[in-house]
Amino acid sequence: MSEIILGDIHIGPILRAQHFLISAIQNAPSELEKAGAIQAFEFCYELAWKLMRRILAYRGIEVNSPREVFRAAAKEKMIDDLDHWFEFIKKRNLTIHTHTLFLHLVHALKEQLRNILI
Repeated sequence: MSEIILGDIHIGPILRAQHFLISAIQNAPSELEKAGAIQAFEFCYELAWKLMRRILAYRGIEVNSPREVFRAAAKEKMIDDLDHWFEFIKKRNLTIHTHTLFLHLVHALKEQLRNILI
């Protein structure tokens, strides 16, 4: 199978990312590995909507946000279940906020420990 579709649009990266994500989800016993699986999801999500956007642009449809891309992709019969993709948007937004909260917590804890230990 060729990894190039529609001129210069390559699907190899999304296929490899999908394979890695599936492996990460199935084999993530530790918290660190689970964090890696979340990052794999984020990476896969970004590749997916941007690939769809490029295919849509190739077809003459200009859209920018993931929500617009998924809506247009559904109209173009590129994806079957629009609600499924909208759920991915929610999950992606949740991972961003959770990651930001985690970083703030780590920073605050680091400062607190520095004040106690120094």
